[in-house]
Amino acid sequence: MIVLASAMSGNLFILTLIMRWLHIGGAIVLVGSPLFIRLFLLPALSGEEPARRDAIIERINKPWRIFLGMVILLQIISGVYWMLVVVKVSTEPPLYQIILTVKLLAALVLFFLLSVLAGRATMFASFRAQAPKWYTACLICGAIIIVCAGTLRIMF
Repeated sequence: MIVLASAMSGNLFILTLIMRWLHIGGAIVLVGSPLFIRLFLLPALSGEEPARRDAIIERINKPWRIFLGMVILLQIISGVYWMLVVVKVSTEPPLYQIILTVKLLAALVLFFLLSVLAGRATMFASFRAQAPKWYTACLICGAIIIVCAGTLRIMF
């Protein structure tokens, strides 16, 4: 990062640093929230009556949907900024591009699943009915994202 700082002007460096913090912070939220939900919230609610459990989940999901949408939007903006301004993906070796593609696909699946699980659309009710399974899928996506990000950071 020191080399990056010396190669960038002051304002561009500050913007890049802010984008990096936003991206890492968003990743923490997008990977940490399904971990909490899958391992703690859903098991804690499993003994509740279905109507009460659904009411609790809806009370949680109402503000979560708005926050989740903002986090996903910031992930997309900061990720595109990082790819186009900082990394310049088109100049990276093929292995970098392959790992990045896997990371992006896992992120898109994670965005979709989290949105569907927090949403209200009736066409995705079957996802919410099998929430533990789909939150486990979110955790797998999160693990793939972390492994890819760590690999890209070390290798290149």
